[in-house]
Amino acid sequence: MNRTDVLIAIAEIAHTGGAATPEDAIAQLAMIIDDLELSHGGAEHVMEMLLRIAACLWNLQQERLRV
Repeated sequence: MNRTDVLIAIAEIAHTGGAATPEDAIAQLAMIIDDLELSHGGAEHVMEMLLRIAACLWNLQQERLRV
């Protein structure tokens, strides 16, 4: 899939109500990160990107809890 296809798929899932809650998304990202084989080239970069996404979700979750 190219980036445009991925963004369209994300928007479609969100539009149909299939999005994970922030809590579930964080847990799913944690499982993916845990399963990464850091011995493979580029895995550290992927892990860093996933951690940044998880941190964004964490912030959204915290904001939601404050409201």
